[in-house]
Amino acid sequence: MTTTPDESWGFLHPECFGRNALVFFSWDLARTIEQQFKLHEQSSIAIRLHEAQKAVDRLLKQYVQIQANPEAFEGESIELHLEPGGEEPSKPVLALKTSPKLEALILEAQAHEKQQAQQRPN
Repeated sequence: MTTTPDESWGFLHPECFGRNALVFFSWDLARTIEQQFKLHEQSSIAIRLHEAQKAVDRLLKQYVQIQANPEAFEGESIELHLEPGGEEPSKPVLALKTSPKLEALILEAQAHEKQQAQQRPN
């Protein structure tokens, strides 16, 4: 996901509530992790992972604070960890362990968004 400095965050968007908030959150989540890994690219993988986790925790709290979708975000969590790479086990890959409720709601919102996009005229 490429971003420019002037792009605003999803949680700042006026339509960031309800189901929309889940789609904005998934975009912000990817952006947050990417930014932290770039910001700390000279650090060890453990430090990059730690800093990314802190940023993800802050992002989740931000969505709770703005009451974007209380049912979806309050009390939920996302934990980052490394798993062995599939084709190259020596190269770990970043994995997210999302609380089941939040994960299900995000997947549902993304599927709905994809369906809506397919129905829009070109």
